[in-house]
Order: sequence, then C-alpha cells, then structure tokens
Amino acid sequence: MINLFYEPSYWGHSSRMNGPKKVVENLLASLKQEGISYAVNVEEYNNNFLIQYDWTGHVKHSNLTLQNCVIGPQIWMFDSHVNELKENLHYYKSIIAPSQWVKDLYVSKFGYPHEKISVWSVGIELPDIQREEKYDCLVYFKRRTRQELEKVISFLDSKQLTYNVLEYGSYEPEQINKLAAQSKFCFLLNGTESQGIAVQEIMATGTPLFVWDVTEWNDQGEQWRVPATSVPFWSTDCGEKVFDSNFDETFDSFYSRIGEYNPRKYVKENLSYKQSVKTLMEIFDVN
Repeated sequence: MINLFYEPSYWGHSSRMNGPKKVVENLLASLKQEGISYAVNVEEYNNNFLIQYDWTGHVKHSNLTLQNCVIGPQIWMFDSHVNELKENLHYYKSIIAPSQWVKDLYVSKFGYPHEKISVWSVGIELPDIQREEKYDCLVYFKRRTRQELEKVISFLDSKQLTYNVLEYGSYEPEQINKLAAQSKFCFLLNGTESQGIAVQEIMATGTPLFVWDVTEWNDQGEQWRVPATSVPFWSTDCGEKVFDSNFDETFDSFYSRIGEYNPRKYVKENLSYKQSVKTLMEIFDVN
C-alpha cells in the first residue's frame, strides 16, 4: 500500500555500501517484515514515497498523484530544483528529515513550516550474534581530523587498552558487526550524522559507545551553521558523551560501569524495523 520511488544510480556504481543504498535496503527489509505491500517506481497504491529527490525525483514528482506524497530523506536542499518544494507546499504531504537536528535546519535556515517536516529514521536490523569480547575497544573514525584520531589512539595506549580502527569508506559492512561484538566498547570519533546508520548498527550489537561528540554542522559555511551532533538518536542507555579532549574523568566512570549500558535495548525500542515502519505509516496517516 505504498509506492517507493528511487534509482540505484543515486548512490553510484560503487560496490561498497553507503548511506543512500542502506536506507533503501533497510526500508525494503522492514516493509517485508511488517507485511506492508509496496511497489517500486510505479504508482500502484495511494501513498507515494519519493525516497530520493534529485533531478530525476523532481521530474517524477510532477507526474504523481500529489495529495499523499512524502519526500525524502535523501534530499539536498541546496539544489535549485528543490525550490519547487518550498514554493508549492500543497504539492506534497510531508518532507522527511532523518533526525530532529536536520528538521531544525530545514525550518530555521530554509524557512519550511515545521508542520511540513516529519522526522523518520530508517529501521536498524537487530543482528542475531553472540558477543565474544576479544578487544577492549573499536574506534569508529569518520570525518574527523587525523590529529583527533592520534589523540584517541594515544589515550587508549595510555590506558593500555587493545583496539581496532574502522575508518569510514575503507571497510566491508560485515566488519562492523563482527568487530563491535568482539569489543567491550566503541570509541566514536565521527562528524555530524543525519541519522548515523553505521553507529546504530554498532549499538544494535549491544556495544556501549564513548562518544567524542560535536556540537555544530557548518559544512556549507557560516550562514548555515546550526546545532548538530554525532549521535542524533541517543539515551543514557547507549553510553557516555564528551565534547572536548579531556576524556579521563568521564571515561573512567564509563569504563567502570560498562556492563550497565544497553544500547541494543534502545535500538529495539526506538530504531527497529517495526518502530520505523510504524512511524512511516503514521506520517502517511495509514492505520
């Protein structure tokens, strides 16, 4: 009862997994699990979901029944054809933002009415794996400086902790689950995340996070600077966060309580396939 519109060309011809491709794969898996009928790139049902709004999506949009059309989360607001959405709010039911800080960006910087932006995160699979800790730490490194990585490595060495480093774009997808399940915790050294699928996959293995967080998104310059975070979906079940390089006090408390965290529980309750589909159906007003 939902039409999905997307093109594999959107994520390129790379064999590596990336965010846009993962959104589509997990969405399809979650709809199948929850027994929701769907069609791909054809208007068969009453609900249209334009997952990608590049130029191709823009053209498709003009040919669809628009009353119950939802657009996103793969949308780049800086493209000129997106102006159509701001100028014609009646053309669609809602734009999807993958987290609250991205919704706030759309509202505060692009001027969309808050009621036209819905927050929806694609579901995260809960892997059927056994934890077998062989290492102290998995370092997840993405869009941060080499100097910051060196600081983290030096800190772990000073604590005499064993670790592996996964750098975004240079590992195979199956390595995340394997190394996370073999590690007592993950030291998260990443930039802002709109959703943070890989981070949430680590959480789903039950691996607590120690996060050197960031506070702002300014990728497009000062005029677009907004509050943001490395972990847009978070609770105290997941681990601990710090905002500067004075790790010691917070880390010692975190490490002494490492068995008390339960990030998998947070994923199950907030980010599972079931919860993701429930939220999506609520956006479409489908009971």
